[in-house]
Amino acid sequence: MYVCLSSASRVRYLEDVARSVSMPPGAIIRFRYATKIVDPKVLAAASTGKLHGQRTLICFLDASKMELFPSIVPTRFASIEKVEVVGGFMTLDLKLSDFPDIDENVDVQDRFGGLDREIPVPSGQSASKWERVRYFFGQIEDPKFQSSNSDHAWQRIVTKLAGSDGFKDAKYGRFFRVYGLSQDAAGHQDYRTAMSLSAGVPYYIQVSYFSPAAVENIDVLSISASSDAIKVISQSAMTLDSDYDKQTFIVQGTGPEVQTASYLNFVHEPSPSAEDKRKWKLRFELPVIAEADGLNKIIRAALAAASPAAAALLGIYAAGKLNFGYAFVVVGVYIVFGFANFMLAKQK
Repeated sequence: MYVCLSSASRVRYLEDVARSVSMPPGAIIRFRYATKIVDPKVLAAASTGKLHGQRTLICFLDASKMELFPSIVPTRFASIEKVEVVGGFMTLDLKLSDFPDIDENVDVQDRFGGLDREIPVPSGQSASKWERVRYFFGQIEDPKFQSSNSDHAWQRIVTKLAGSDGFKDAKYGRFFRVYGLSQDAAGHQDYRTAMSLSAGVPYYIQVSYFSPAAVENIDVLSISASSDAIKVISQSAMTLDSDYDKQTFIVQGTGPEVQTASYLNFVHEPSPSAEDKRKWKLRFELPVIAEADGLNKIIRAALAAASPAAAALLGIYAAGKLNFGYAFVVVGVYIVFGFANFMLAKQK
């Protein structure tokens, strides 16, 4: 199995970890690594395309304490969708799946035995200087965690993150998760990349949030669409003012003239009136596609054909040859050509 570690040495790394527990199954998250801290065997596999589809475990590396080996919190299973090496850096597009189930009876650190020999230590640093470790992407023996998409499994991960030094300010905010888009108000359908939304059909986005300890302020989770092709028909922002709750956003496609790519933007931030001491905030996007309204196409095609068809009928009438057969053929031909021209113009 491949492992993607992210640390607390930069705010962006913390936000990557928070995204890994927030985004729905099927969503794509991007991780970035300097090639100097990527296992050379992994780089070799990347160059031959052998990494595509491989199972990966995203983990938070808490290297803030001067321990012999830093503590690790596994946060999400994923599969490698795309790998690209650009100069001295590697980007990984990871398709998220279930959560590792790390209940109280599991010795998490024992499952990663031997990883301390694999994490590359920057030149000139001793192996005990773990605070110098930034990222790591490499291959390890499968730690054999059970996988789950349950609320219990998710809450256990969040609790372990909140207890680490990197997320020590978690008492000033909450973690949240998005289940996916579903046409069923009670469903938890997995998210599919660039998910299609039919015109006028409500789609439900289930969201739950959780804080392992008492929270001292109010958070706001908001959703917006990047284009008019998608409309939020529920409240666009929800107040997170308790330790745990579950709520729903509702969106729908507006039936644009042509199939339109768009994004749903999620933003988690403190209430404007709150004093927030977190280093990390949370933003991410989910691509969606608004399907074109077929009836709208037909109406527009008919309108496009109306003017030339009327002109042709007037010419026939002036020639004294107008009858029902002529009218039917002329109108039919112009509607067909008008619709064809309309479709070709919209595809350009």
